[in-house]
Amino acid sequence: MDSQLVITVKDFLLFVLWGSLVTLFVYLILILRRVLKVVKSVNQMVDENRGNIDSTLNVVPDLTKHIETITGEVAHDIQSFRTTVDNIAGTTESVTGKIKENQGFVDGLGSFMHTFSIGKAFYDKYFSPKVDDFKETMNDVESVIMEFEKKSGHS
Repeated sequence: MDSQLVITVKDFLLFVLWGSLVTLFVYLILILRRVLKVVKSVNQMVDENRGNIDSTLNVVPDLTKHIETITGEVAHDIQSFRTTVDNIAGTTESVTGKIKENQGFVDGLGSFMHTFSIGKAFYDKYFSPKVDDFKETMNDVESVIMEFEKKSGHS
């Protein structure tokens, strides 16, 4: 008797497929087992903190009312602020338009201010020390006059 074992490609592929399915089911069972442990742990935490959870749930409606009140006030303030911003925008556009209309005057005023600042710098550089010396001399003269008046008995 000749005993041969013949395995076809089809048989081999079916064996691999069934092996893969069994492995997949084993992994699914392991995953489900871990998920059940997590759910059990969460249930335990919920049971341990039931009092805190209930008190928090009792506070939530009041918080919601306060949030609605605050939201209404903020909406009102924003509406008021929006009109202020619109007014500022309008005023800015008006001022910009006037400046553009009077650009020549603004340029002349800028030129005048620049010339004035040059003149002030020139004055500060050359005459300011002399004016300070003059003021100091006048103070010295006043102090001498006051001493003289004290000595001579005049007030």
